[in-house]
Amino acid sequence: MRYLLFLILLLPLTAFSQQFQFHQELDSIPVWDGDYHIPTPWTGGYGYTVPVFCDIDADGDLDPLLGNSGGVIAFYENNGTTSIPFFKLLAQNFQDIQGFAHSVPRFVDIDNDGDYDLFCDFGDEYMHFYRNVGSPTIPQLALEEDSLRDTGGNLIDGSGFTLCDIDDDGDQDLFVQQWYNGHIYYYENIGNPTQFAFSLVSTSFAGVSTGEWCHPTFCDLDSDGDYDLFIGNKYGKIYFYRNDGTPQQYDFTLISNNWFGIDVGDYASPEFCDIDGDGDYDLFIGKDNDLTYDIPGAMQYWENIGTPQVCNFVLRNQNYLTFDAGCCCDPDLCDIDRDGDLDLFFLTNSQLGWMENIGTNQNPEYAIRTFDLLDLPPGSCDLGDLNGDQYPDLVTVNGWGGAITLWVNRVTPQNPTFVEFSSIDTDWILGGISMGDLDADGDLDIIVGGMQSGEYHLLYYQNQGTSYIPNFVQVAQSLPGVSYNALMPSALADIDMDGDLDLLLIENFQEIIYYYENIGSPQSMYFTLNTTSLLNQQTVDASSVDAADIDHDEDMDLFVGYYIGGIQFFRNVTGDSTAVPIPPKQRPRPCRATLTIGPNPSNPITAISYQLSAVSLVNLSVYDISGRRVAQLVNARQNPGDYSVSWNASGNASGVYLVRLETPQEEVTQKVVVIK
Repeated sequence: MRYLLFLILLLPLTAFSQQFQFHQELDSIPVWDGDYHIPTPWTGGYGYTVPVFCDIDADGDLDPLLGNSGGVIAFYENNGTTSIPFFKLLAQNFQDIQGFAHSVPRFVDIDNDGDYDLFCDFGDEYMHFYRNVGSPTIPQLALEEDSLRDTGGNLIDGSGFTLCDIDDDGDQDLFVQQWYNGHIYYYENIGNPTQFAFSLVSTSFAGVSTGEWCHPTFCDLDSDGDYDLFIGNKYGKIYFYRNDGTPQQYDFTLISNNWFGIDVGDYASPEFCDIDGDGDYDLFIGKDNDLTYDIPGAMQYWENIGTPQVCNFVLRNQNYLTFDAGCCCDPDLCDIDRDGDLDLFFLTNSQLGWMENIGTNQNPEYAIRTFDLLDLPPGSCDLGDLNGDQYPDLVTVNGWGGAITLWVNRVTPQNPTFVEFSSIDTDWILGGISMGDLDADGDLDIIVGGMQSGEYHLLYYQNQGTSYIPNFVQVAQSLPGVSYNALMPSALADIDMDGDLDLLLIENFQEIIYYYENIGSPQSMYFTLNTTSLLNQQTVDASSVDAADIDHDEDMDLFVGYYIGGIQFFRNVTGDSTAVPIPPKQRPRPCRATLTIGPNPSNPITAISYQLSAVSLVNLSVYDISGRRVAQLVNARQNPGDYSVSWNASGNASGVYLVRLETPQEEVTQKVVVIK
């Protein structure tokens, strides 16, 4: 309901004192994509992702670090094992490294001291070099060069790059892609294992040319002892060049310019690693949604089900680290299946998707059902009952087309189907749309942003029909008391729980949510600007907002959609003295839960005991060796204390299982062996 078309800022408005407290929570509401538990679904997504996997903390497993359009590096710690990874976001801004935009990180031990150093490019900035002055287990990266140069004193720059010992001499050589022509510059490392020195050898490495804005990487994918070359291009495809030479003398042959038929949308950035410990390389692909809006996800995971010599990749997941719907995500909550809890719909620039709430009205848990429930033109939407059958229907706007379209829900609770039944043609360019009963007559009215002849208005369409047969008539070009100067996203909700509808507006792609309190009545609205900073946390590049009581505690929580495709969740903790936010850009607090299991091995019943030192949302589940959840034992907010539950494994095969206790602050995992 609230996607907008132009980057026009509001005039300054006077802010009153803030009434509410909202805490951002990244993973307190679980989200499942099939059988896969998305580690941190509510980050807001990532744009222009460049993944790197390395054992940055020297604990024996691979951790993902993600370059992205924010010019920072997101760091996920692997708290699982070498064969069953489990990721926890530890920092959205690893080591406080910040560049202009589009961070491209590469971690290598360039000085042969046993820890990882960092080379990083930031869009229009020159390549940076950070030396690890810490240790293998506790890295500390210090900026040593902010404009990397070759041995001739020339600056080194490019949109994508990688390092590889291509000549088998024991040091890392540098390969930089030139964004404007697709050629790769080859810099030989003529230094020594402890001190690098890059000398330009070729401005067209191996005759490769794959078009602008490409990302190269090397991998010995066929286990023949030399490195093959893979290049992701601007249009989401991957080029594969096989090395038919030797480890000392390369000889590349183009095998495919659309390897495995892979298409991630835009700006493919491939990365190889053995994430499941089966001895072959799996594939991760960073991406963006700049040109292609209908391919969801911030990073794809392709499992290698072949062998170390002959690969065979299968797409397993498109939302590997976080939820990302594609582009310009617009969240809308409603009880689509009338089971008493709130489901989540999300509109991107071209498609409507939805998640079913498989939890409860107090402890929600979501399962992604589809990303393409309905194909729609770029615009916005909202849901509500338009025909009196108590099932939510759909209203959409086609921004440039100037049409408001009404869609009836053909009542199929587990598989909602929307069919167009009416439309309103306007002479306006339309922005965010929202529905609510603004005159307390028992039916839903519409507000929508509109532009005409360079002027912006918040159009009010009153339902002059009934709750069964709507008839929307434009009665005003503004709402009383509301200053409106752009096609801003909007949401109607009773934020202060006083019985009338208040208004939320987002300044275009900025960090402010304007809260207009309705100081009138349910029958006669009048709005006044209460605060221009409803959230303490930043909401940069927000494209939409929706408010709903997601945890059934009688206050309104916020779901904020983002231009880059994801959603952030902010819980309303006003007056809750036990709620403590996770400070941004900081490591979460140390583990505050303990877990014990016995008997172990079990045959087949085992007792699982745990202790909490503070109020927590607790999820206690059992997973098999493939990472599939086989039992959920607890999913509730619990007070400090000792708890014990039992798991009956009589319906499960003998073998090794993982018992995982999760809270918003940490995970604790232990193995249990089932013997029958």
